[in-house]
Amino acid sequence: MVESQDSSEPNPPTNLVRFPQSRVSPSGAHTPFKNLGLSELSKRLGLPERQTTGHWCSRCQGIWYGYLLEVNCPACGNRHG
Repeated sequence: MVESQDSSEPNPPTNLVRFPQSRVSPSGAHTPFKNLGLSELSKRLGLPERQTTGHWCSRCQGIWYGYLLEVNCPACGNRHG
């Protein structure tokens, strides 16, 4: 059980394991990413955009939105992230 910590302490407890990529920007983050839009499947199903997942396309340097198991970038067809 974790002891309660006083909020005035500057350092977090040492047994806290942080997710390593929680603050990592995509490569080339000095330029803003492009919004590549929705996948064809998500458009055809007509479900709300809030139910889609963002996917990174390294070829287009942008993010496209689709369902979890989709892999094709709608802009270029790249299947390798």
